[in-house]
Amino acid sequence: MNLLRRVPGARREWLAAGYFVLLSLGVFYPVLGRGYVLSLDMVFGPHVGYVGYLVHTKGPLYYGRLPFLALLDAASLGVPQWVLQKLLLVALLVVAGLAAYRASSRLSTPARLFAGTLYAVNPFVYVRLLAGHWYFLFGYAVLPLAVVAFDDYLRGRSRLARSVGWATVVSVFDPHAAFLLGLACAGLALVSSRKRTVARRLAAFGGGYAAVNAYWLLPAVADAMSGQSHLSTISGVDLATFTAQGTVAGNVPLSLAMLYGFWRGGYAYPFDQFPLPVVVGLFGVVLFLAVYGWYSHRDEPLANGLALTALVGLVLGMGVSYPYTAPVFRLLAAHVPAFAGMRDSQKFVALLALAYALLGARGVDRLASARWPSGIGLTSRLVALDTRRLVALALVVLLLLVPFLYTPTLFAGGGGQLRSVSYPDGWRAANAYLTADGDAFRVLFLPWHQYLRFSWTGRTVADPADIYFQKPVLRSRTVDVGGVESQATDPAHRRVRRLLAEGGNATDPGARLAALGVKYVVLAKVADHRRYAFVRTWPNTTVVLENQDVVVFENQAFDRAPSPAAWPRDSPLVPLGWLGAGAVVSLGSLLALLGERRV
Repeated sequence: MNLLRRVPGARREWLAAGYFVLLSLGVFYPVLGRGYVLSLDMVFGPHVGYVGYLVHTKGPLYYGRLPFLALLDAASLGVPQWVLQKLLLVALLVVAGLAAYRASSRLSTPARLFAGTLYAVNPFVYVRLLAGHWYFLFGYAVLPLAVVAFDDYLRGRSRLARSVGWATVVSVFDPHAAFLLGLACAGLALVSSRKRTVARRLAAFGGGYAAVNAYWLLPAVADAMSGQSHLSTISGVDLATFTAQGTVAGNVPLSLAMLYGFWRGGYAYPFDQFPLPVVVGLFGVVLFLAVYGWYSHRDEPLANGLALTALVGLVLGMGVSYPYTAPVFRLLAAHVPAFAGMRDSQKFVALLALAYALLGARGVDRLASARWPSGIGLTSRLVALDTRRLVALALVVLLLLVPFLYTPTLFAGGGGQLRSVSYPDGWRAANAYLTADGDAFRVLFLPWHQYLRFSWTGRTVADPADIYFQKPVLRSRTVDVGGVESQATDPAHRRVRRLLAEGGNATDPGARLAALGVKYVVLAKVADHRRYAFVRTWPNTTVVLENQDVVVFENQAFDRAPSPAAWPRDSPLVPLGWLGAGAVVSLGSLLALLGERRV
């Protein structure tokens, strides 16, 4: 039964878009005022340059984001950064909801709304949002459209350009989401009965995708072959630290199946507020709808592919947490290119969320169209519904409420866990002092931790110094969790770590800082800042500004600093040649695909 079948198609699409906008506003309305939402890996600031920040902090594996970040830099010219961030956050859930809604276009409107609602509102999205993984969530948001476009291409229902295009959009946001898309595409190909045709089209898709994405794939391959990539720093310690956890009753498989299991604790979950059996019962409804949706559409290749992908996501999501999956996960991390980048194994749960949404929508569609017992007709001037339709209507309404009841903690700013904050006056004063100095120099920011808890953020966040301050900043890349070492592969960070390890006994620290291009040291009064009291005792280091938030030291030995060209590298290597060659290949391939004829 399609309750909106009398509404014109274009209007239905606009109504659906309005619904998802309202849904997203219900999540983010407490944080839409002036200020920045800072939460773990999500840090924004008034002076950030997105492309420059990416190149300075991330390796070529993340260069797929360059087109997206170039657009953000362009938007920043006319839109304040805090407004831009709020627009991105609201758009995130709107895109996720609409993508699943559009990916279910062959179903009834209530079923499509269920798909979009569940895909945008679930425990996986909730915890990843609090973890600040907004790039990954944008890739996740587009995933349904990319999966359906690939399935349509395999079945001969659409052009290669459409499937490659949507896959590229996923890659533009996040390489981890692109990896998940690859698994989903493999699952769809495996369940196909037309092996030769599928193999040919799969090869064409792979070649087209590689060619269009050459602008970041070629630099990433060159970086990996150099041994200097971020992937080279990932070890068994990383796999053990970032593996899935038994969030629900200490049970890892159950937690992952319920879309929980994130490695980091400290978040408020529904079962902290409501009886666990209630939450498990709501998950049971979601699981029933997905299984029923698959069973009732088991002759559909997309449904079978989604079911297979969900099982793969569940198994891989266990990472090294489960004795039966640990050897497989370690083997894949050691021998499959780029698999080590999926050290955070709970990210594979995105594939379950995708299957629950799209298969669950099929279950809703079948239930809503079922023939329910009829009774006495109820009629008025406005409606004419018999009992059968009332039962179907009540069922659809209840099913649409399930995602909201299953993850209520997502709303109202993640249950109050997200809030807008402003950078303190002390930081503004320090930035003004530093920018008034016209010399070319770097700033060393302390305490030396990648993640810090500031009183004004109210939660632990990635050190935002290099986003906030307008002068180049050296800040820590050490995660400080589970024995994981620094992820920085550049010489400047290694030399800073050695200098700080020597503390007050450091030999000629002023000259060593100058050799790094450091003229100022900024010490924020947070965390273990008292450990760095030795900076006050260093020769040639004097306090030039101090307030309630920071202390700014000037390195008076900076006059002996070499020219900036001689400063040791403080960022990942940029393979410019490969980047340029890849950009040329990508542009040519994109033009060729746009002129492609239907296969």
